[in-house]
Amino acid sequence: MTASDKDMALAKLRAHLPNADERLFAFFAAWVDARGDALVPARKAFSPVTIPELLSFIWIYKFDPEQDDFICQLAGETVNDAWGKSIRGRRLREIVGEKDFPTVRTRWATIVGRPAALYGTVEEKLAFQATWQAERLLLPMSSEDGTIDVIIGLSLYTLQRRATDEKLGVSGRTMHFPCTDFRPCSVSC
Repeated sequence: MTASDKDMALAKLRAHLPNADERLFAFFAAWVDARGDALVPARKAFSPVTIPELLSFIWIYKFDPEQDDFICQLAGETVNDAWGKSIRGRRLREIVGEKDFPTVRTRWATIVGRPAALYGTVEEKLAFQATWQAERLLLPMSSEDGTIDVIIGLSLYTLQRRATDEKLGVSGRTMHFPCTDFRPCSVSC
C-alpha cells in the first residue's frame, strides 16, 4: 500500500464522517497501515502500541464459535473504567447484557461477515454509573488462519451528568462501510 492509497482511504472515511473525532482517523490510519494490500489486516500485523496515545481507548474481541459469542482479548484502561471493571476474558453477552446483546451481536456479525467498518455514536449508562456518550470505530481483522473473526475498536467516552438512574439501551447512530470502499482501485476494481 502506498502513501497515496492510505490518503485515499482516509479521505473516503472523512467524507463519510466529516464531524468525527480526529483520533478515530489516526486509529483507522494505523489499521490501513497494518493491512497492506489485504482487505483487512491480520491480527498479528496490528499492534496497538503503534498508536500509544490511543491505547487506553482500544479493545479487541475474537469470535468463539463454540460459545457463539465474541470474547474480549484486550481492553484499555478507559474502556475498563467506562464498564466499571476489567472486561478482558469476558463474553460480549456478559458485558452488554441480555437485552442489548442481539442488537450488538447483529452489528458485529456484519463487521466480520461483510467485512465492514462500523462507526457509531451512542449515549449509554454503563456499569450503573453516570451516563457516557461514546463515539466508536470498529474494524475487522483476521486470525492466523485467515478467518475474519476479530474486531478491534476505539471507544471515546465523555461523561454526561444525568439525574436519572434509568439504564439506557443501545441506541444512537451507526453506519457500516464495506472494507472494499477503502481499497485502491488497482486492488478492488
